[in-house]
Formats: sequence, C-alpha cells, structure tokens
Amino acid sequence: MGVVVREKKVRKLRSFKVGDGLPNLTLLSNELLDYTDVLMGRKAPPMEGVLALMETADAYFARASEIEMLIQKKVREGTISSSNPYNKFRTGELRNFKELAKRASDLGSRRLTAAALDFQKQQTGRESR
Repeated sequence: MGVVVREKKVRKLRSFKVGDGLPNLTLLSNELLDYTDVLMGRKAPPMEGVLALMETADAYFARASEIEMLIQKKVREGTISSSNPYNKFRTGELRNFKELAKRASDLGSRRLTAAALDFQKQQTGRESR
C-alpha cells in the first residue's frame, strides 16, 4: 500500500511583485527610485486599504535586504571587490532606502493601530482603556 501525497496549492506571501535578482546598477537605482515614489506618495501603491503603507514598505524593505544580501555574497565570493560600485551602492543608496522603508513601515503600523482604535470606538461607543 502506497502513501498518497496531495499537492498543496502554492500561495504567494506578497500580493504584488517586487524586483528580482541583482540586475545592473542602473536598473537597481531605478527600482529603488520607483519604490521611493510610492512610499513618498508620488505614485499609487500596489495595494489599497489600511494595511497598504505597512505591507508595501515591508515588501520593499525585504527586497532591499535581498539586494544587500546578494551584493554581500558576491563580495564574500570575491566576485566583486569592496571598492566595486555595487558595494558603494549598498553602503549608500541602498542603506538610505532601507531606513526610509523602515520608517514608512512604522508609520503604516501606527496608522493601522489608529484605525483599529477608531473601529473599536465605533463598535463600543467609547474610548478604549
């Protein structure tokens, strides 16, 4: 008698796509500029609702961390040197973008908390304790 294995449906963790891999520096820079425009409100976010800012900023932060990891791997492997433009990108633009994304995620979290408190107030007719 054999074991029956059922395939599971694969669910994506993110409801929208972010960049992939380690393209050339021009594409990386443009990718971060596009993300910055969204986080700064100059472009529409990839999702709507109370969670939009936090979820979007978290996804962008994760992508920036992935880029950093890929660059660090290449430095460790000796594929690029510490003076390589990729490494300079990592310690400059990428580091600043990660800070911006982190702050945007924190702001989104505070907005979510405020919305939850407002909802609770509407449901109970009083302030939370």
